[in-house]
Amino acid sequence: MKKKLAFIIPVIILIASISAIKLINNPGLKDTAASYTESVRTVTTQSPDTPKQTAANFQTVPLPETSLKSDNTVRIMATGDILLGRGVKYWIKAQGKDYRYPFEKVADYLKQGDIIFGNLEESITSSEHSLTGIEQKGGKYVFKNDVESIDGIEFAGFNLLNIANNHILDYYEQGLFDTLDILDKNGIAHAGAGRNIDEARKPAIIEKNGIKVGLLSYTEMAEATYNGNPPLCYLAGPGKAGVAPKKLEYIKEDISKLRPLVDIVLVSLHWGVEYDPNLSPGQQEFAHEVINAGADMIIGHHPHQIKGIEIYNGKPILYSLGNFISDQNESDNQEGFFIDAQFSTDKIISLKAIPFKIVQKSQVVPVYGSDARQLLDKLTGLSVRLGSKCSISDDKVIFDFQ
Repeated sequence: MKKKLAFIIPVIILIASISAIKLINNPGLKDTAASYTESVRTVTTQSPDTPKQTAANFQTVPLPETSLKSDNTVRIMATGDILLGRGVKYWIKAQGKDYRYPFEKVADYLKQGDIIFGNLEESITSSEHSLTGIEQKGGKYVFKNDVESIDGIEFAGFNLLNIANNHILDYYEQGLFDTLDILDKNGIAHAGAGRNIDEARKPAIIEKNGIKVGLLSYTEMAEATYNGNPPLCYLAGPGKAGVAPKKLEYIKEDISKLRPLVDIVLVSLHWGVEYDPNLSPGQQEFAHEVINAGADMIIGHHPHQIKGIEIYNGKPILYSLGNFISDQNESDNQEGFFIDAQFSTDKIISLKAIPFKIVQKSQVVPVYGSDARQLLDKLTGLSVRLGSKCSISDDKVIFDFQ
């Protein structure tokens, strides 16, 4: 017996020492790791492994303060997909941060804009009733944001959001209704989804510096039906909550109604092929039809990586800006651009694209110099292929409207 104890006791001490070392080397992970692993254990492509992008990988400097605001112009900042749930939530909490943290490096720049746009990819809700998750046969990736995530969205300055996408109803109508109520309570305009088809197609209108800007939003995934209890089609109807579909006849009709009421018409389209920098068949022709119908700028999202920017008849088409904040693993999903555009009452004056990377799957960080060069070259190449005239200057892509 004494010999057995003499062997067992040192082993127990060794195991306890190793466990203590792991906890010391991973502060903040003790309470969250188990719950996070449980919630995503079957989602192998979005694991909580240590991200490749860390602050030490590249050098950043503060974004410069610029003063382009004018009484007769409006400055519009546009970003891509915003996902503050799942892995982003995990890494924020693991570092002891709050939902302002993802935007701390870019908020001051964004808030120089009069209008700050983004695609809110997930509902903001505390509801637990969701569609069938990807871990089950026939399920989908199911996303939501914590209710307190609105603090980060508001901190970043967002005042105009697209909610026509393929995740806004992942937690059924209740998730959508909670989102609508929270956005309205916080004074954030939105378009693309509602309690019926009329609400979903209704424009959001913001007036700044005497210039009225209207947003119409649509998604090409509206008519898909997803598994759940019960199954759900996201398409809004006369008495059914949902999203506005990407139908050209709807868009033309809505633009014709909105055009006399505003100076600038923005059209948000959740569209295109995911994880592919190329345009899908017919996508360019569809965009041209929307511009010809009276849109001043198209803002695209959904592919989770960047596509080119086309200047068509003097109007910008942003096919996809990539993720703005997301937990996806591939490097193409952890980088992107946000747009700084200036409009007068009747035309665009300037447009520049600012590159960034997502660090530790939890913070948007602008990049410069050699760290930005590959990303700048990529967007320039994709845009030139679409016939745009653009150049790289001061670590930004500058588009020529002359």
